[in-house]
Amino acid sequence: MNDEAAALINLLVGKRLVHICCEAEILDFDFAPFALHAMGCTRVIKNNDILVTTLDYHSWDLQESTHNDEWENVKRFYAEMVDGMVISAAISPWYDLRIVLDNHVIIECLIANAYAHYGQEQEQWVLFETKENEKGKRAFLTAYNKGMTFHVI
Repeated sequence: MNDEAAALINLLVGKRLVHICCEAEILDFDFAPFALHAMGCTRVIKNNDILVTTLDYHSWDLQESTHNDEWENVKRFYAEMVDGMVISAAISPWYDLRIVLDNHVIIECLIANAYAHYGQEQEQWVLFETKENEKGKRAFLTAYNKGMTFHVI
């Protein structure tokens, strides 16, 4: 991980989780002015209890995309998950992301794919600035199966 990526991760410290929502199999976390889109294997833990995972999406009624355990658990545990302040954020050597909040919530974005044999590497999670920073730019940090990219637009 390069210095710019580490600096972006460190900017999460002190930010509050103001909102969490689902988009199909994606969990979205709002740490204004940053957002985390978790597409890989992601879970939210509180007090050693797993509250919700992206894989919970697969238990749906095959009728309506919001009728699944992922969406239901986000609704059920929403008040317990939001409003915590980030006290640490770290990326492992294999690009897993771990965010610890002061309300005993832990968000883990685990790399869910190994080597890409049949196509390109898959996006696992993306952390980005939702608004332009003081330089009029927005930073994006994207984790893939075996790598990470940092870019500013």
